[in-house]
Amino acid sequence: GTGGAGGAAPPPAEGRKRLDGKKWMVEHFRGDSNIVLDQVKLQESVYLFKCENCVVQVKGKVNQITLDSCKKTQLVFDSVMAGFELVNSTSCKAQVTGSVGTINVEKSDGTQLILSKDAVKADIISAKSSELNIIVPGATDDDEYKEHAIPEQFISKYDGKRFITKTLEHTA
Repeated sequence: GTGGAGGAAPPPAEGRKRLDGKKWMVEHFRGDSNIVLDQVKLQESVYLFKCENCVVQVKGKVNQITLDSCKKTQLVFDSVMAGFELVNSTSCKAQVTGSVGTINVEKSDGTQLILSKDAVKADIISAKSSELNIIVPGATDDDEYKEHAIPEQFISKYDGKRFITKTLEHTA
């Protein structure tokens, strides 16, 4: 570490993966590109916390997945019943290979979502986030995936009774 005694930061927490009740906790991993959860059950949820430069795979259908306070972490998951949530994270990538009902991105920067054909039907809610890009499959299996940037700026105008808010389109 840096500095001497007195006020030195505690050493980083050890990476650990454990099932706590019905929640899989995946915490404090760094530089691990092979974190696999393949014993998951439908009623369980997955919570990733403070992982950095990692690749995490969740194989099988779970109730919910949350990615919290992660950096440069990639997540690949099959299907989620309730929803997938990405909060307080930077430069993370999530790929859905199955289906998901709702994706919530909050207070996160540089997020990339890669959706399967089934996952394009999901409701995607974003708040206080920047650089959110969503990649969707082409119309046919032969078509290439297309990337879409989600707007970050809005304009609100008062119409005499209420405010009408629209996306602020950037014109080149």
